[in-house]
Amino acid sequence: MSEEQADTGPVEAWLAEIAAKSRQPLRVVRKVLDHHRVRPQMAPPRPHRLLVTSVAFDGVRPAADSGAGEGGGEPFAFSWDLGPGLWCLASLGKNEAGKSSVLEIMLWCLRGRSGLQRDVRHWLRAVQVGFELDGEPLLVDMTVRAGLPQGHVVSTQSGTVLVDFDGLADFEAAMDAFMLERLGLEPLRTAQAAPGGPDEPPITGELSWPSYASALHISRSGLGNLLGNDARHGLPTRLLELFLGAPWASTKVEAAVALKIVKAQLSAARSRAVGDAEARKAQLEELSRRLKQAQDQLAAHDRTGGTAADLQQLYAELAASTQAAVTAQDIVLAVRSTHNELEAQRRDLAAAVHTAEEASLARAFFHTLMPTVCPRCDTAVDKARWEREQEGHCSLCASDLHEAHSSPDEDESGAQTADLRQMLGEVQQAVDGSAAELAQAQQQASQAEAGREGAADRLQEALGSPSLRERREMELVVARLEGAVEERSGRFADLDASVDLAPLEQAGAVLAAAEKLAMDRRTQVLKKVLGDVEKDIVVMGRALGLEMLKEVKLGGNASLTVWKGGQKHSYGSLTEGEQLRLKIVTTIALLRHGYRSGVGRYPGLLFIDSPGAEEVDGGDLQHMLSDLVTLTEMVPELQVIVATARGAEVREIVPADNMRLAAEGQRLW
Repeated sequence: MSEEQADTGPVEAWLAEIAAKSRQPLRVVRKVLDHHRVRPQMAPPRPHRLLVTSVAFDGVRPAADSGAGEGGGEPFAFSWDLGPGLWCLASLGKNEAGKSSVLEIMLWCLRGRSGLQRDVRHWLRAVQVGFELDGEPLLVDMTVRAGLPQGHVVSTQSGTVLVDFDGLADFEAAMDAFMLERLGLEPLRTAQAAPGGPDEPPITGELSWPSYASALHISRSGLGNLLGNDARHGLPTRLLELFLGAPWASTKVEAAVALKIVKAQLSAARSRAVGDAEARKAQLEELSRRLKQAQDQLAAHDRTGGTAADLQQLYAELAASTQAAVTAQDIVLAVRSTHNELEAQRRDLAAAVHTAEEASLARAFFHTLMPTVCPRCDTAVDKARWEREQEGHCSLCASDLHEAHSSPDEDESGAQTADLRQMLGEVQQAVDGSAAELAQAQQQASQAEAGREGAADRLQEALGSPSLRERREMELVVARLEGAVEERSGRFADLDASVDLAPLEQAGAVLAAAEKLAMDRRTQVLKKVLGDVEKDIVVMGRALGLEMLKEVKLGGNASLTVWKGGQKHSYGSLTEGEQLRLKIVTTIALLRHGYRSGVGRYPGLLFIDSPGAEEVDGGDLQHMLSDLVTLTEMVPELQVIVATARGAEVREIVPADNMRLAAEGQRLW
């Protein structure tokens, strides 16, 4: 664990402090932080180095009297090889010499976002900018057509194409992703208040590499901000943290952005709850008013003739007659079932009696026959056999005929036939009785159905009465309103108290504690280094022409309070010349501390555009450049590229090999 980690405490200690401060269980703290992507960042970042090694471009500058889209013009080309140290683009008092454009072309290739004038960008045809990132040689190589870039970023060491792009937006997005990943940076989460008020969710977004890269460039347009060129979204504060490698800074920002979102959600939820309660109250009052009005109208309605009572009686008569018809049909079904069963028995017995009688007649018939031949073998019955039959013996089998005619089987068969005839008579009587009962049941069912139909007709006639129909509609209105009032007074009555704001309130408490504790840790670390930075600002500021500078106070929010001439001043109240000097020396002081401590993530590259334009006399400008030379000698990795129209003064300070000076009245390209 590093010294800073020991000072700020481990992650578990931070979580425990959040739980105690927010009065939430540790599991809730972890859940909220995970959901809102708030991560502890304690370890100091690894420094990175960025160095421009070359710039080359060519194109065609249209003639002064040519119109848009016309051909021809003056070709131009520029190339320059650079390294660590102080480098200068200068002219002899001439503006519009192309110095700032060279700076902007280099910045365009490094950050992906163009700051070039539109006409200059349309003049370009090809651009190559070489640079080293942590010692790896890289090249941005692109063609430009109608102001639109197309090309790639290639590693000149391996020949590998790392990034391809086509168009302005694609180039910016490609360099954004590439530089963030290579420099170990993360997009800066932002949240702005919505124009609709506190109940609206904040407008969230991200500031990415072009915002970080604004710290690389000092120009007149950004003098109002001590660091960078834009004060929105707390960018100067983030750049200060970038220079100093402040731990817990990203954690603080993540918690702050998430807290803004949760506060807006909580405010909106509370407003909705209040609004819903008021709307429900107003709706209930309106329903109650309408119910009272409907009840009064119903009470005042003319109910002559007892219509309501008659209608109830008719409904009762219909119900009773319907039940009677159903009962009668049930009886018919039961009687018909009994009749069918008896009829089936009668048919079976009649068939049995018929069969028995046929058998008896057949025997009597065959006994009267006189056979002439044997039915078995066709042997003729002779006279002797006939004579034996006269004696009482069968002419075929010699059996005793008297015994055969009076056999027990014939007697038993006769008795069975008599029994069957008796049973058939009894069943026939039952069938006749059930048939009469069925006819009576059917008649009663028909009468019951007729009674039901009559009751239904009388009810329909009553329902068709205009007076009754009107009253019925009024009763339905009252019933619906009573149901609506009961529902909103009962089931919805507890809605106001049941709106669950607890999760949002828990999240707000956790995030507020997380932001505060991360801020405390971040501020604790910054306090240890800001004192040294302030001393460097005073020393270098005096050397840069601010002789009356006595003391400065650099705030953790990138504000600067200045004591000079016996008075206290804010950075914004100073003249532009004083702002330029302090902005340069503050940037250099922060760079110096970052290199000394080895924790700053500022990549060691600085562009300064026209430092001599802001009330800086020749001597002060030379002092400033001399100090920059000294700084670059002290920090070999540092590269400072300056553009100025006061070449006569700076060429005495900057070595000729490190300077491109346009001849008097001429352009650099």
